[in-house]
Amino acid sequence: MDIISLAGVGIISAVLCVILRKHSPDAALGVSIACGVIVLFAVMKMLAPSVEALSALADSAGISGDFAAVMLKALAVCYITQLSADACRDAGESAIASKLELAGRAAIVLITLPVFTTLAEEVTKLLGA
Repeated sequence: MDIISLAGVGIISAVLCVILRKHSPDAALGVSIACGVIVLFAVMKMLAPSVEALSALADSAGISGDFAAVMLKALAVCYITQLSADACRDAGESAIASKLELAGRAAIVLITLPVFTTLAEEVTKLLGA
């Protein structure tokens, strides 16, 4: 699905949400979440070649595949967190959205911890040498 199609899905979903929100707020929320999921999967499909190119670039540069995997996992956490927080805001639950964003930040810290550990070990080796 190209960006023009995604923009169309987004605009149509937004119009439906505006119309439905007057009569059935629950249905409007459902349309909003469904649109978000559709866009998320389309973006994941669009990014697949970039992920492959990034992995190939990391391999050719001699960078461990683990580091590229950590970066991609962190990026996925960012996208999923943003989507879920926006869905909560659409539902009028900004407090829950803020907590989800905090959880996403914590998840990124946990995901990237091995990279920082490896970096600290390398710096220690260089300073000790």
